[in-house]
Amino acid sequence: MGSLFSFIFFVLLPLSIGILTIYLSIDFFEYLKKYHQPKYKQMSFANLFGISNESFVFHLIKPQEFFRFLLSPADLQDHNVRVYKTRIRLSLLALMGLAAILLLWPIIF
Repeated sequence: MGSLFSFIFFVLLPLSIGILTIYLSIDFFEYLKKYHQPKYKQMSFANLFGISNESFVFHLIKPQEFFRFLLSPADLQDHNVRVYKTRIRLSLLALMGLAAILLLWPIIF
């Protein structure tokens, strides 16, 4: 029973929250690319290693700009951006909480 709990809590739960965070981030960048072009261009590289942004399979984001925008109170006067930012913040908070529990697990038990 203990190994099943450990597998679920230490492997499946962080993996599922991580996948959810990645999915929300991709969906958020698709929304920004479609409806808020200037902000999308500010948060992504125009080209990386000489390859344009349109040729890549994934979004070439600037992590520092993404997290700065994610933590700022500005929401571009768009309700959907506010919802995306809240969901991504909550999933990152859950991921950090799990990481803290994993680090403190030997001390607690």
